[in-house]
Amino acid sequence: MSLSPLDLLQVTFNDLRGNWVRSGLTALGIFMGVAAVNATLNIDAITTTQLNQKLAERDNPYVSPFIYDPTWDKDPPRLTAEEIETARREVAGIRDYSFTTNIWGISEVQYQDVVATQVDMVGVSQNYQQTTGRQILQGRFFSPVDFEQYYAVVIVDEALAGRLFQDVSPIGQGIYIAGTRFTVIGVSETKKNWADEEPTGTVWFTQSYTSVLAGGYNMERAQLALAQLSTYKTVEESLETFFKQRYPGFNVQIGSNAEDLYKEEQQQRASARVLKGVGLLALVIGGVGIANITVAAVVERTREIGLRRALGATDLEVMAQFITEAAVLSLLGGVAAVVTVHFLTQVAAKQVFEVPYTFRSQDAAISMGAAFAVGVGASLLPALRVARLDIVDALRGD
Repeated sequence: MSLSPLDLLQVTFNDLRGNWVRSGLTALGIFMGVAAVNATLNIDAITTTQLNQKLAERDNPYVSPFIYDPTWDKDPPRLTAEEIETARREVAGIRDYSFTTNIWGISEVQYQDVVATQVDMVGVSQNYQQTTGRQILQGRFFSPVDFEQYYAVVIVDEALAGRLFQDVSPIGQGIYIAGTRFTVIGVSETKKNWADEEPTGTVWFTQSYTSVLAGGYNMERAQLALAQLSTYKTVEESLETFFKQRYPGFNVQIGSNAEDLYKEEQQQRASARVLKGVGLLALVIGGVGIANITVAAVVERTREIGLRRALGATDLEVMAQFITEAAVLSLLGGVAAVVTVHFLTQVAAKQVFEVPYTFRSQDAAISMGAAFAVGVGASLLPALRVARLDIVDALRGD
C-alpha cells in the first residue's frame, strides 16, 4: 500500500500522538543537543563581536621593530624604507608598512585663546593611512606636494578638534605649535594605541616637516601592518630572526599595538573549541537516545510493519515512515531549542553581562542542520532493520 507524501505526514503525526511519551523524550534529546550547539555558537558570536569592537577602536594591528646595542655603546641603526620593504617581501603576513616620528618636548596646541595640553605630535609618511586604516572625517590627507614642499599643514584627530574648535569647522583654521602657525587640512577619527589609553588628542605632520620642527628630539619607527591578527606571533618571530641576521650583535625587540588582543583571540579560540566539543557531545548523546527509542518503536510496531508490507508497501516506503518521524521530531526539538536559547541569550546579554548580541540566521541554520543530521542519521540504522524484516515473521510479531 503506497502512501502519498501528505498521507505519510498524516500517518507520522498520528503515530507521534499515539505514543507522546516516546515522542517527547526523542524531541527532548534533540532539544538538549541543539541547545548546546546553538548556545556555543551564540557565545562565539558575542566574543567575536567584542574583539572586533576592540580592534575597531585602534589602528589596524601592526608591529614595530626596535633594534639597539645591549651595551649602549653603539647608536641604533636607522631602518630605511628599502630594508622594511625587504622585510615585507620576505616575512609572510605583512600587508603594508609606513613610518612615524614621535616628537618629544612639544605637547601644546593653541587656537585663538584656547590651549590644549598633553597633545601627541606625530610625523607620518605618505602611506600612513593604508597601514593604520585611519579614516579622514573632514578635509583631506597629506598630498605628495605637502611632503615635497614642506608645507606647514597638519591633520588633527576628532578628540583634539573637539577640544579646540567646538562648533567651528577646523578645516582651514590656523593653530599655533611651538610658535609656528599651521593650517588644518583634515580631521581624522580618534583611535587608541593601547587598551586602557584615553586619547587626549593628536596632531599629524608630514614626515618631512617633522625633522624641521623637532630637530633631534624625535624618534622614528616603522609600522608593519599585519594581514591578520592571528598571524601576530608568527610575524613577530620571523621579523626578529630577519633583523638579527642583518644586525648581528644587536638586540631586537618587536612592539605591537595588538599583542593583548592577539592573546585574547587565542584564548577565545581555545574556549570555542572546548564549547563546541561539549555541544557535539550533547548531540551525540541525543542521537544515541533517538536510536534507542527508534529501535523500541520498531519492536513495538513489528506487526504493523508486517501488515503494511503484506499490503504492498515497499522497503523504501517503510523506511521513509520512521525517518520522517525522526525528521519531524528533529524539527520540533531544533526549533524549540533555537528559540529558547535566543531569548535566554538576549536576556543574559542585555540585563546580566551587558555584551553585544545579535541573532544570526547562519547560526540557527547550522543548529537546525545538526538537529536533522543527528535525528535522521540516528534513525537510519533502525529503519534499515525494518526494511530487512521478513513479512511472515513480522506478522507473527517476531
